[in-house]
Amino acid sequence: MKLSVVTSLYDSEKVVGDFYLRHLKVIKKLNLDYEFIFVDDGSPDESCLKVEEVLEKDDRVKLIKLSRNFGQHAAMFAGLGYAKGDVIYAADCDLEEAPENLSEMYLLYTKSGSDVVYGVTEERSGDFVRSFLGKCFYDLLDFASEVKIPRNQAWQRVMSRRYLDALLSFKEVNSLPIGLMALSGFEQLSYTIEKPYKGATSYNFLKRYKLALDCLLSYSTKPLVAIVFFGFIITLISFLCAVSIVVQKTIFQNQFDIGWPSIVIVILFMGGVQLVSSGVIGLYVSKTYDQVKNRPKYIIKDVVDNS
Repeated sequence: MKLSVVTSLYDSEKVVGDFYLRHLKVIKKLNLDYEFIFVDDGSPDESCLKVEEVLEKDDRVKLIKLSRNFGQHAAMFAGLGYAKGDVIYAADCDLEEAPENLSEMYLLYTKSGSDVVYGVTEERSGDFVRSFLGKCFYDLLDFASEVKIPRNQAWQRVMSRRYLDALLSFKEVNSLPIGLMALSGFEQLSYTIEKPYKGATSYNFLKRYKLALDCLLSYSTKPLVAIVFFGFIITLISFLCAVSIVVQKTIFQNQFDIGWPSIVIVILFMGGVQLVSSGVIGLYVSKTYDQVKNRPKYIIKDVVDNS
């Protein structure tokens, strides 16, 4: 049985060595054949040099260099595409996900017969605002998405070969991996892990907002349905108001004093609804445009190994 260990590198020079050694220790206890696949996501530090030092001592280590920074998710998928193992293990390189978890996750994988064992955190790491926004995101996703996406997933997971092949068959661009992982199906089990918060992250508010928006638009058409429903309700209310005015003027001879404030409010309200509706439709069109362009998720500059 061969295990592929996949991770991405960005500002990782201080942890690459420990990542390799701690995982190697677990793998030897499990008595597995293995390969390590490190993907350089345009890291500005000496991460590549650290991997090359490891590579000189272990010919089962491979370094994939991307042509620029494509983002963690693209880098991880690049590494998964090169994995040759019967079982594939993926994890962040920052060691927030303890390498020692691999032992129990692999044993759970073999005993349960499931295709995936993925790590989840009981509570979202970070400050209150970050945790609150994360909860709101998953609540919204649960409501809007057509598939059930487990909450608080980590990258750390053990996967079967057939599951990975199914996952890699998806060709969406700008799509959050947790959604594709759920869409792939198969039997999946969660494993609770601890992932301590270590301060600042490269994922700022704008990046998180974009990821959340991409995820919502990729896995749900409910925003479009909501626009149609809201438009129907406004039309119905307008029709009923018009009927009411006609009835009161013709039957009850009532006179109405309609001032400019009410007219301005109605115009601004309808203008806002139209802008929001156009914006949502535009976002779906832009995602379709991105998909039609069929640009690669990543570009590989070089592959370094001892083979």
